[in-house]
Amino acid sequence: MKRIIVPVDFSKYSENAFLTALKIADKTNSSITCVNAVPSHLDWKKLSQAKKAEHPNILDAEAEAKDKLKAFVLDHKLGGVPVETYVEVGFPFQVILDVSTMHNADLIVIGAYGKEHTNEKFLGSNLQKVLRESDCPVLAVKNAMDGNALRKVAFASMFDEDSRPAFTKMKAVLKDFKTSVHFLYVNTPSEFANSADAQSKMDKYAKGFEDLVIHKHIYNHKETENGIVEFAESHKMGFIGIASSNRKGKNSYMVGVTDTVLFKSELPVLSVKVS
Repeated sequence: MKRIIVPVDFSKYSENAFLTALKIADKTNSSITCVNAVPSHLDWKKLSQAKKAEHPNILDAEAEAKDKLKAFVLDHKLGGVPVETYVEVGFPFQVILDVSTMHNADLIVIGAYGKEHTNEKFLGSNLQKVLRESDCPVLAVKNAMDGNALRKVAFASMFDEDSRPAFTKMKAVLKDFKTSVHFLYVNTPSEFANSADAQSKMDKYAKGFEDLVIHKHIYNHKETENGIVEFAESHKMGFIGIASSNRKGKNSYMVGVTDTVLFKSELPVLSVKVS
């Protein structure tokens, strides 16, 4: 792993994301890019300086964000981890995705909620869009992770071939974390499989990943999302991994499963998009 992107909106959740990224970067010898977006519907990059001058409120907000982001990094920076800052005007989720692509990011670490979060709301809208569109793994956190939390992951899946390429992307991150991987097949009444078939699916899926330490579990529950959370919490997992798809018809979890698991658990969730 070389590059971690951390969106920062100065909420406590983005602070926890940055603290988590610092731990990961220190462990994996990676660098961090902290990105802040000044919200605007304008195509700012394509505007001339003269046109930009017609929007002094945006220019002022951009200058303030640059100063604030640098101060934020200085207040939290850990040891020798290289950290750079980047401020851009635009739709926040699009800025995050663009910076991730520009830096060929290996991982995005993002807060589960934004600064406008209230208890009545679900997940942050920017997070939901990033989960659905990011080409690299996304680690969503509510609380700052410590180093021990990186040691155990419950990877929940239907263990069909559709999600193997996504898990391969996740594997690169897990290898750097030196994580023990716990395959989790949640058996529900609506998607029931007998134990032998579920075990066979996981055994087949694990082939080619012999360089990972993999344990396999079958867990019975009425609902997929609650089963994932219940297993992970009762087995003291450090975080949860899910490969999910935006498109129906794929033999993998829909991205809504990721959303619900994130909402219901305090554990971080590492998500990779199934193409």
